[in-house]
Amino acid sequence: MSGCICLDSSVLIKILVSEEGSEAAARLLETAVDYGLEVVLPSFAWVEVGSVLRQKIKNEAISTAEAEEAWEIFQSLRLITYLETAEIRQLAWKIFAEYDLPTFYDAAYLAVTEIASKGSKTKCEFWTADKKLFNAVKASKNYVRLLGQDEIDFEKPLKSTTHT
Repeated sequence: MSGCICLDSSVLIKILVSEEGSEAAARLLETAVDYGLEVVLPSFAWVEVGSVLRQKIKNEAISTAEAEEAWEIFQSLRLITYLETAEIRQLAWKIFAEYDLPTFYDAAYLAVTEIASKGSKTKCEFWTADKKLFNAVKASKNYVRLLGQDEIDFEKPLKSTTHT
């Protein structure tokens, strides 16, 4: 892996559904693509995105047709790699306990970012639109970025002949 980025579901939803922060989320994804970064996600991320889309239908924030279109777009994103290992699960548990996070999901995204950085030639960043999560970990997790607050400024990854 030559370079990567992990996107919280809060950012993914903003890419898929027009809402506050959507332009910044789209810019972030476009920049990641321009830099040839791979998007890494926990293996369950597709379930979380689907659940949020269904909840938005129930809350009448979007129509069923809009949710179905967003779901199709999400499924068509070819730059996503889903990660699932025992090492990720163990690290997620440690992060979850250490930071007393409200959800285990949050810890899993952070663990994926840290594990992906180990296998990358450049640092992997985690982007979120969740201010509570950002504030909970920002002091010690320097790879965490807040959408709309932090500048999108990736280091150019080292050239890789295997990245598609």
